[in-house]
Amino acid sequence: MDNSLVPVALAAAVAVILYFWHKPCHSVPLPPGPKGHWLLGNAREVGKADYFWRKLAEYSDRYGPIISVRFPHRTIFVSSDPNIILQLFEKRAANYSDKNELEMMKLTGWDTDILFLQYGRTLKLYRTMLNRALNNRVATDYIPMQQHEVQRLMLRLIDRPTEFMSHIRLLASAIAVRLAYGYKVDSYQDEFVQTAEKHMQGFSDLMKWWKWMVNMFPALKYGPNWPSIIPFRRKAQEVIQVMEAHREKPFAYVKSQMRVAATLYAAGSDTTVSAVQSFFLAMTLYPDVQAKAKSEVISYLEKRSTTNGSRDIILPVDRPHLPYTSALIQEVLRWHPIIPVVTHRSSHEDDNHVVSGDKTYRIPARTVVFANVWQILHDPEVYEHPDRFMPERFLVPNPPPDPETYTFGFGRRSCPGIHIAQQSMWISISNILANFTITKAKDEKGAEITPEELYVNDPVR
Repeated sequence: MDNSLVPVALAAAVAVILYFWHKPCHSVPLPPGPKGHWLLGNAREVGKADYFWRKLAEYSDRYGPIISVRFPHRTIFVSSDPNIILQLFEKRAANYSDKNELEMMKLTGWDTDILFLQYGRTLKLYRTMLNRALNNRVATDYIPMQQHEVQRLMLRLIDRPTEFMSHIRLLASAIAVRLAYGYKVDSYQDEFVQTAEKHMQGFSDLMKWWKWMVNMFPALKYGPNWPSIIPFRRKAQEVIQVMEAHREKPFAYVKSQMRVAATLYAAGSDTTVSAVQSFFLAMTLYPDVQAKAKSEVISYLEKRSTTNGSRDIILPVDRPHLPYTSALIQEVLRWHPIIPVVTHRSSHEDDNHVVSGDKTYRIPARTVVFANVWQILHDPEVYEHPDRFMPERFLVPNPPPDPETYTFGFGRRSCPGIHIAQQSMWISISNILANFTITKAKDEKGAEITPEELYVNDPVR
């Protein structure tokens, strides 16, 4: 053999050996999915959809319970099968407890927030702090404060019923700010609340990951910093200013645990607002459901007043005695889930054992996995007539899964404030039913206006 060919032959042999050495790892296929544009993948379809979770649900209906969806910078994986999701996020939590890294979050400093920290020592410390303050035993200590804020809500509803949306936001803000900082809010125009609301508006905008080109093409972050002409630079500058105000103003009031306290507002206010606003919409569209729940609550209050005294407010301790009202709240969480898509990220190892039926798929390391909670809770095989608001579905002998199984996150990234949120939803919704009747608005001619089921296309609705 020509000596000059020896290196070539050796290189070829090494290449063949390496190919067969690594082939078993990569012989496991990725989940199927839509082909999409050669460069942009499925970004345009998802970005133009009225609700991105519905577009992902369309893909899942076509390709299966776990799918691949391509974007310019990465492929994401979406599952609508609760068994797969629990398999990954609960049983293999060690490999699926990181969070999606978005360039816009890094540019604005949001990546250091507890919501986006990668799983590790700092996140564990923050979650330990939150769990100490929000666990189910401690949560009951906050009931008097929540009761007080709900009573203030009802007074505002009596005074200005047409402004109920603002009243709901003030309720959630007041509870969250008081919980986080011990500060009592008297007006929605309060400086703390307004700063926090701007903070959350910026967060919501950033979470539309398909909106910002730098998320699709990360190299853009190395380009010129011209906020006046580059949208993502301008937005990043605005968000940084608001974040500094949100963190520093409360810091002047209480000088410890600043970052964790700021997160309490983000987690606490939006969940309550979303659930209670969905409740108002459901009661407007389904007056028969409202009548049943109202009758149950009033009958219970009347019976209790004759036996146990005069307490006329519903509290969490009363929930076992109000099954229909309890089912109504479950249905609120199912009908329009607070967070329609939950995001996790795989860590440092490929997962070659993702089982779906009789097939096995691979999820590469450091890739994003979506749980389409909206699709899970609208599966017609599990929740009959999923688009209808039907609390009765949870009152049968073998009811479908409780929506709270999915709506508050999974595994090591589950919401630590779930008990506070449950209490706020229960106290507010049950007492609104006891004291008000929600009806359709009327136009100038006296005709009823039927509201549409329209929500913002945001990660938290």
